[in-house]
Order: sequence, then C-alpha cells, then structure tokens
Amino acid sequence: MISSRDTCDISVVIPTWNRNHLLRQTLDSLLRQQSLDGVRLQVIVIDDCSAAPPRELLAEYGAEVEAVFLERNAGPIPARNVGIGRARGTYLKFLDSDDILVDGVLAREFAAAETEPADMVLTGWGTVSMDEQGNHVAGTERTYPVPRMEPLYDAILRGRSVPISAALYRRSYLGELVWDTAVTKLSDWDWFCQAALRGGRIVSLDEVSFWWRQHHGERETKRPRLSTSHNFYRILGKVEARLRAAGELTEPRAKRLAQYYYKELRCLCLFDRPMFYAMLEKIHALDPHFYPVSEERQPVMRLLARLIGTKYALLLHTALKQALKPERVRP
Repeated sequence: MISSRDTCDISVVIPTWNRNHLLRQTLDSLLRQQSLDGVRLQVIVIDDCSAAPPRELLAEYGAEVEAVFLERNAGPIPARNVGIGRARGTYLKFLDSDDILVDGVLAREFAAAETEPADMVLTGWGTVSMDEQGNHVAGTERTYPVPRMEPLYDAILRGRSVPISAALYRRSYLGELVWDTAVTKLSDWDWFCQAALRGGRIVSLDEVSFWWRQHHGERETKRPRLSTSHNFYRILGKVEARLRAAGELTEPRAKRLAQYYYKELRCLCLFDRPMFYAMLEKIHALDPHFYPVSEERQPVMRLLARLIGTKYALLLHTALKQALKPERVRP
C-alpha cells in the first residue's frame, strides 16, 4: 500500500465527469496492472463536479485510489493540472475515464523507460464502439500503430502524435509543464507537442496499450467547428515559436509549416474572415510561392489555387458553398 508520502513508479491521473458506469471498468483495468506485474501505482481520480459524484464507487477502492472532488465543472484540462500537482511517481500517465488498459502494458512501458532510458514512451492504441447499453459492438475494433518520431521536428510538422493515454512521461522531464487551459479542443495534440519539443528521448513500443471506447456520452470532441480551427492555430503557433527559438525552422520546414497552416483555412474563410486573412499572410511569409498540396485533398482546389491564387480560390469556394448549401454552413 502506498501512503500519501511515498514515492511510486507511476502516477496515473484520471479526470472524470458523469461517467460512473465507465469509470469502474477503467479503474479495474488499471489496478490489474499493479496486481499482475508489481508496478507501484498512485491512482488519482479527479471528479469534475459530476451531477452524481462517484463517492461510493471510489470509496470501494479504499486507499488504492486518491479521489478529488472539484466544486465546479471546469473541464478535463484543469482537472488534469490538479492531478499533476498531486503526482509523486517517477513517471506520469494520463487516462480518460472511458479507456481500458491492456493487461501488463504499464510494466512494459515502465521497463522501456528505465532500460533505454526514455523521457517519453509511446505506444499504439485501439478504438471500439459501444452501444447505448455500454456493450462493445463486435467488429468495430480498429488499431493504430505507434508513430516514429525521428527526426522529431519533421515528425511534429507531419502531424505525428499519440492520444493522451498512449504515452508514459518521466515526471522530472516534464518540469513545470502543465496543460494549457486556453486550449479547449485538440488538447491531446497540444500537450504531446509541448512535451515532445522539450527535447527528451522518445521511445516507441510496437503494441496497443489501451482501448478508447467510442460511446454516446459527453465528449470533449463535441465542440463547434470554428473552435477547432482557433485551437488548431493556437497550437501550431506554439510549435512554430519553439522551432524558431531552437533555430530549427529551416526553409523546407517553413514550407511544410505553411502547408500545415492551410489545413483549417476553409473554416476561417467561412466564419472568421479577419483571421483568414491573417493566416494567409503568415503562410506567404513562410513560403512566398505557396500553393496548397499536402493539406488539400481536392485536385480541383489545388489547380484553382495555382491558377488564381490561394486566397481567391478559397473565397470562390466559400461563395459557392454559401450559395448552394446554405443550410450546411454552420460554425
């Protein structure tokens, strides 16, 4: 048993909100790691002011689970920061309360971090759909391989990352890093980029570490389209700043970054025209000869951008969309 003053191998932070029916399964999959493999865990569950806080459920686990009950609902980002502040483990792991860990994976992540040694250990992951009764839907399983992150800057600019539960972090490596509370969407990507760009050793394990259950409950991903775009550009701006500060924004990387900035321009053109023009200016500062390639899937748009320029191609596309399908143009 780990007391409040003991160190441990891994601190696991789990924010939860109105997921009592899923939380028990998440905790059971986590605590099996300790019983099967002897990894010393500190399990921290932060309830984000659920309508029915899981007090009785968490009390069943006794001292194996540290429960924190927030007085107001603030979202998973502040909740994870509360967990970081309480963590004592050599390593830090985040789980969501709808995740199921694969048996034995924490021991293998821990061993890799110790023997390499590594500051971040990445794994693959899987998704599975659930019906309204909480049962897994047969045939919906899908797995995703772990990405390779070398060379790091180029991997980041290619969009390589893992969801939050598919990584183990050396806590001393993270230092004072916390989750950005201004990033309300794409927060996994933001945290991953900020952690990876600290320059530590990253190791990839070729295995699935957890199952991400797709269900009908509330999710962070259910947010308006424009919110996604605003968060996307906030995160990418931070990546650009880190590259510039490190002196690593070479001409090829600047051109790739310009392509990445194009990714959400259609949404900005529809719903935030001032930011649309600002991002166009940034793109052409990075690559004066820019036209969309890697982040534009439609050949006709790539051709149109070459013929009349990116700005006018997007303005024309937006005007046609608004005229032909006004009911589908919502932020």
